[in-house]
Parts: sequence; C-alpha cells; structure tokens
Amino acid sequence: MTKGKLGLWGGIAVLLLIAFGTPAVPGLPAAAKMALAVAVFAIIIWVTQAVEDALSGLIIVFLLAALKATSLAGAFSGYSNTALWLIVIGFIMAAAMEKSGLSKRIALYLVNLAGGEANKIYWAIALVMLVMTFLVPSITARTLLMLPIVLGIGQAFNAKEGQSNIVKALLFIVAMSGTAMSIGVLTAHVGNPITVGLIQAATKQTISWAEWFKVGAPPAFTLAFVSVLLIRFLWPPEVKSLGAGHSYVKEELAKLGSIKREEIYTLLVFSLTLALWATDSIHKINVAIVGLLSVILLIWPGIGVMTWKEAQTKVPWSIFVLYGAGLSMGGALVTSGAAKWLAGTMLQPIAALDHSLQIVLLIWIATALQVFFTGGGPKTTALTPIVIAHATAIGANPMVFALVLGMNMQHQYLLPVSNMPNAVINGTGHVKSSELMRTGACVSILAAAFFSVVVYTYWKWIGVL
Repeated sequence: MTKGKLGLWGGIAVLLLIAFGTPAVPGLPAAAKMALAVAVFAIIIWVTQAVEDALSGLIIVFLLAALKATSLAGAFSGYSNTALWLIVIGFIMAAAMEKSGLSKRIALYLVNLAGGEANKIYWAIALVMLVMTFLVPSITARTLLMLPIVLGIGQAFNAKEGQSNIVKALLFIVAMSGTAMSIGVLTAHVGNPITVGLIQAATKQTISWAEWFKVGAPPAFTLAFVSVLLIRFLWPPEVKSLGAGHSYVKEELAKLGSIKREEIYTLLVFSLTLALWATDSIHKINVAIVGLLSVILLIWPGIGVMTWKEAQTKVPWSIFVLYGAGLSMGGALVTSGAAKWLAGTMLQPIAALDHSLQIVLLIWIATALQVFFTGGGPKTTALTPIVIAHATAIGANPMVFALVLGMNMQHQYLLPVSNMPNAVINGTGHVKSSELMRTGACVSILAAAFFSVVVYTYWKWIGVL
C-alpha cells in the first residue's frame, strides 16, 4: 500500500475512532469532539499527502458540516475571510510582474550591480529577494523567478551540476533566506494572511499591513541577513570571480531592451499599492481592498498588462480551496471549544511559566513540527487556534501569542517537502536532499534561536510583549 493510500485510510480510521469510538470526555462538547476528529484527519492527510490539495479542502468542508462540528455557514465561512482573498490577489500581482517583465528586469539589474565577484553575488541575490518580497507576494513565485537567473549564472561559468558551492549557496539563499524575509511582510507568504484571518475570526481584532511590518520586518530581515552569512560559511565560493557568469547577466539585461510601457505601468501600480499598504494604519483602508484595486488596474481593458483569462490561470485555485477549508476548520476548533480543550490538555505543563518563556518554548515546538507539515500554511491553520485558546486560558493577549507564533510558523527549511521553495531547488539537480537537509537543519536552529532572543529584546522594546 502506498504512503498516500495508507494516510487516507489511516486518517479515516482515526476520524471514525475519535468521532464515534471514544467515550464522552468531560469538558469536550459533542461538536468539539467532531471538530477535533476532522482536524486530526486533516493533519494526517496533509502530512502524508494522501489526496490532492483541493480534494482535501472539499472533504474537510463536507465533514465539518456533516458531522455537525459547526453550522453549514460555519463550514463555508473560511471562504469569506478577506485573508484568503489576499492570497488570490498576491498570485495575480505576481503574475503581472512576470508578464510585464518588470520582475526579471529588477532582478537582473540588482545582480548586475554586484559585478563578477562571487561573494558580492551572494549578497546581490539576497538583495533581489528582499526587494521582491515587497513586489512579488509569493515566495514560490519569487523562487521560480530567480531559478533561471541563478542557473544561468552557473551555466555561464561552467558550473557542473551538483558540484558548485556558488550555485548551491545561491539556491539556498533564494529558498531559505527568502522564506525568512517573508516573515516580515504580511503579503509575502500565504501563511501570514492565514494567521491574520484566524486571529480576526477568533478575537475580532484586525492587524494592518503596517502593524505586521513593524512587528515582523526588523527581526525577519535581520535573520535573513544572518542566514546569508551562515550559508556563505557552509558553502564558500569555489572561485573568486564568476567570469562569464557576469557577462551572462549583462547579456540577459540587453535582451530585455529599453523599459516598456507595461513595465512602467506595473511599477506605478505596485508603488501605489505598497504606499497604501504601508500607510493602512493611517487611512484605515483594508489591505484586501487595496489589493483588489491593484488587480483591477492590472487587468483593466486597454491599459492593464494582462486579461482576467490570463490572470486566473496563475492562481493556484487548489490552494484557495485548501486554505479556505483550513480557515473554516480553525474557526470550528475555536467556536466548538475543541481548541480550548486541546490547549488545556497539551499545553497545561507550561501554563504556569512566564509568558515570554512560554512563547520561546512554543517557537521551538513550532520549528520542530516542520517535519510533519508540507508548508507553513497548513501548520499555521492547525496550530494557531490552539495557541489562541491557550493564551486566553492563561490570561494573556491571544492576538499577541497568535501573531508572534504565526510568524514563527514559517520556519520550514529542513526537508525537500517542507515547502515549495525547497522542492523547487531540490529538483534542479544542483542540490542533493542530504545537502538541503543539513543546511535546512542549521537554518532552522538559527531561526528558532534568533527569534527566542527577539522575544526578550525587540518585541519587549516595542511593547508587543
């Protein structure tokens, strides 16, 4: 029996066992028991990748309603959450950047500034990823954008597949340092809007783009900077100068020619979007409304850079179905009382500790749990309701606990299947799975340790904790 089939039938067996084969538990209402059964089933099929993403989402919605873990409206409530639509908006904006050619031009231009020196190329790629964190709201899209550029540089200086430290390091910087950067910008990773959506559903509190940036960007960008140093140490360049590699970048820039109308228009739309996102705490316009305006401008007939027919093909609708179901499941865990019961059962041993110490322990737990999840999004969906319930139970601010833990859900560096960027670079042939895991383990430890320090420094200085 394959892993997928084993996961599916195992998930069904556990679902039935929890839902119908266990006695009533004091403090766990019937709806909560059903919500818990659905959540455990979901985690099993996510971990084993038993079924396709969209199908798992449909199954979860069906089970939530059929088992009465929540109302029918509650089972579909995730799809009305603005955070989910922010993901769709992000993919369309990334597609516009690609279609216009602007993202490639910016990337090549910044890499060209490094000249042919190998060490500078490491930092140039990191700078590109930093800029793209604001302009391309998808870490997967950013990785796919940078892949041909990195591989082209390697080919230009005759790097042999799987033997060049430079190519390995550049790929790790794109995937791992790029993921770390995503923590700091609300619209840079699908897990971030999911965190905001779960917080909003549970506490009725909203988090603006600017508030997220204030809390997350300084530590996230600092971690990314330090991770580049670590990757540079683990994979030092085998040559000092890239030689023909630099010529390749110049040639690619020349092929693009002069900047086109579509690129200028896209840049103006993105600049307006970023300005409105960065000041949303002042004008109070929701980040999703700003994003919708950007999408409308980018696909407006006659002046836009793409049509809706082109745009909708770039949206991974399977992810939309999956995360919508995940948000519904998260809401059911909270409203049914399942999350409160889980928090009291699982996190009771640390409940009496200092709140900051609890957060540090939860950061390490969340980082360790990356071995069970294929992406920060599913991990966020599964664990955030429990964190919110725990914070409420101990008298802490649930929004604070969920926010800072939500940022640390994105530490997915260890395995080829930990997130899409890892899968992409592992498929190039330049990085072995063992090399990815070794580097990912080092970055994971660095990330958890770094944010543990942030708990007692930056987050206290700005009054978050």
